[in-house]
Parts: sequence; C-alpha cells; structure tokens
Amino acid sequence: MVTKRSEKAGLPPGTLVPVRSRGESATVLKAFTYDEGSYKEITVPQVADVPPCADGTITWIDIDGLADLRTMNDLGERFGLHALMIEDILNTDQRPKIEEYQDHLFVVVKMLTLDEETGGLNTEQVSLVLGHNYVISLQERPGDILDPVRDRIRNGTGRVRKKGADYLLYALLDVIVDHYFKVVDALGERIAALERKVLVKPGNEDLVTIQELRSNLIHVNRYVMPTRELAGRLYILQNPLIEKSTRRYINDLQDHTVYIAETISTFREMLSSLENTYHAGQNARMTQVMKLLTIISTIFIPLTFVVGIYGMNFDHMPELRWRYGYFAVMGLMGVLVLFMLLWFRRKRWL
Repeated sequence: MVTKRSEKAGLPPGTLVPVRSRGESATVLKAFTYDEGSYKEITVPQVADVPPCADGTITWIDIDGLADLRTMNDLGERFGLHALMIEDILNTDQRPKIEEYQDHLFVVVKMLTLDEETGGLNTEQVSLVLGHNYVISLQERPGDILDPVRDRIRNGTGRVRKKGADYLLYALLDVIVDHYFKVVDALGERIAALERKVLVKPGNEDLVTIQELRSNLIHVNRYVMPTRELAGRLYILQNPLIEKSTRRYINDLQDHTVYIAETISTFREMLSSLENTYHAGQNARMTQVMKLLTIISTIFIPLTFVVGIYGMNFDHMPELRWRYGYFAVMGLMGVLVLFMLLWFRRKRWL
C-alpha cells in the first residue's frame, strides 16, 4: 500500500513520511564505480561509505527500499539534494516527471510488469537523480528490470562505460520504457486471443475479460503519456548535465513512448470494437432463440385449434364415432406441420 497524500495534510513542505509499500524491506545500497577500462561493484552499509564521485569515473548509487528515513536524510546531506526532492522520492504515487534543480536533474518514472499468475499490472516508482559524474536510482523494494544495464557495466558491453552519467540515466530510462513494450505486447496477445474466441464462441466471461484488459490499458497509458512528455522535455532541456551527443538517444526514447501510446490507443479501439462484436453476437443468438420459439409457437397454433375443436363436448360430432377419425385428425395435423415447415423454408425463415 503506497503512502496516501492525505497522511501529509497540514505538515510543512519537505516533511518526510515513511514509505508503506507492498513487500516493504530494509534499505540496501549498492555502488557501481566505473570508467571505460574498469569497474567496481560494492554493497555499502550506509551513505557515508559511498565512494567519492571522482572526475574521470562514473558512480551509480543503486538503492532498494525507502523505509529508512535516516538513510534518506544522509543521502540528501551527502549529495546536496533538496528537501522537496527527498519528499517526492518517498511519495511513491508520483506522476512521471522531470524537475531541474541547481546541480541535479530529478526524474520519476514508473516500472511496469505483468503478473503472470493473475494477469494484473504491477507498478513501482523509480526515482533517478542525475548529478555531476553520478546517478542515484531509488526504488521501493528489491527486484527490478534494470539488470541489463548492470550486466553491460559488469561486462563492458555497449556504450554505457564509454559515456557519461547522462548516458547512464538514458540507459536506465530506456530499459524501463522497453519493458513497456513487453507489457503492451502481452496485452495485445491477450486481446487477439479474446477476439478469436468472441468471433467463434462468445461467453459471459468474455465481457469481464474485456473490462479487465481495458482497465490495464488505461493504467499503462496513465504512465506512458507523462513519460512521453518527460522524454520530450529531457530532449529540449538546456542543462550542462546533458551532453549534446546523448540527446539523439533521448530523442529515440521519445519515439518509443510515442509508438507505445499509439499502440495503446489502437488496442483500446480494438477492445471497443470487440465489445460491440460481443454484444452483436449475443443479440444475434437471442434473435435466433426468439425466432425458433416463434416458429414453434406458430406451428402449434393450428394444432391447438384442431385439438380445441375436438375437445368440445357436443353429441353430434360424426368424426367421433368414425372408425378412422383419430387417424384422420392426426394425419391432418401432420400435414399442417409439414406444410408450415416447407412454407417457412421457402421464405428462408429456417
């Protein structure tokens, strides 16, 4: 459960409120220090043990868990982070955004994953701080999708160890946005499977599935749209922390978010069309049932008429005493049924 904004009502700006999130855990700090030729990875017990951010090297301070307010305070004092920035880090219901401070850039994004068992959407806030020769990443709990960046640093692959801290910021954002593709593609596969089912054999549970998929798409779009704005602003931001050579990559990041937003819009239109198809199929089935019942009722009307006549208690009904009267009436009723069926078939009602 994330911290509710109402819990801070009346408190001064910059007041830190502990994070209460799902799977809350202790705060763990790791530091990656690297240059083009070498790297070092350590787990540090406290902020004071973080290696200094020397010129010529890049430091990535990777923090899991936000429950320790002392660590957050020490982090702010060590790197000169504004109190409002620390407050936003702990408010884990932030909208994706970018804020510019005197010596830092502060970026908030949402990390999205799909629960394979329930099909639901898991959301976690990732806060990124870009400073001179360092990046700080903070997330609510251990476990993330940032391992590809860690592996590139460890193995010296890609460009990350050849570039500056701004490229590391881009690489982290790129991995998070790339995972949006996986989430949206998985939802697209579910929509395609549901579409095939609805066209062949719609069921009552399909409408619930349509609503669940629409809710997931709205949830994803809620974070994709501001992330697109974030990438656009990061591209045009005139800040010495962002090198010109990195802007081309950031522009590519923006293109990815635009593509994802357009894909989500297409999927939402598909779901609306699928819902209309579902209702049309249900209406067609109901029409067929009503048509069948109407035909059966129409066939039985003349039969009921015949039965009603011979159910009257009159003495002078010669057919009642005729030896073949029963068989003649049953035959007449059979001929009536056959005639009506042929007539309905000719009219293409059957």
